[in-house]
Amino acid sequence: MVHVIEYVIFTIIVGGNIILGLCFSFRKRAGHQDDTDEVFLGNRSLAMFPLAVSVLASMMSALGIVGFTAHYYAYGIHMVWGLVPMLLTTPVITAIIVPVFYKLKITSVFEVIPYYVNAHLAAFGDFLASFWQVL
Repeated sequence: MVHVIEYVIFTIIVGGNIILGLCFSFRKRAGHQDDTDEVFLGNRSLAMFPLAVSVLASMMSALGIVGFTAHYYAYGIHMVWGLVPMLLTTPVITAIIVPVFYKLKITSVFEVIPYYVNAHLAAFGDFLASFWQVL
């Protein structure tokens, strides 16, 4: 049973991301060659809201939208308790981790690892993280 509100929310999220992408593509200078920093990081000039919407869109997937909705419908909203740790850790990440990453001009924790361990151990850690994601 799909309700109209589900379609409305999905349309707002997808439409907002499309509009955001179109706005930035039309604002782009004509004849300008994009580099990787501009393509993947928005040239480090995105404001907080567009960046947050971009991260939200990256984290969401069709499988997640359908899967969580079906799970909530079938088993209840007990998975909401998983939000409690997020509420506790988000201020710490926002106040400490993000400013450090921003000042170092890094985008991933995997860029920090080679500073502290040798290359072979860093590669092994990358492999373990990738393997864990596959599981």
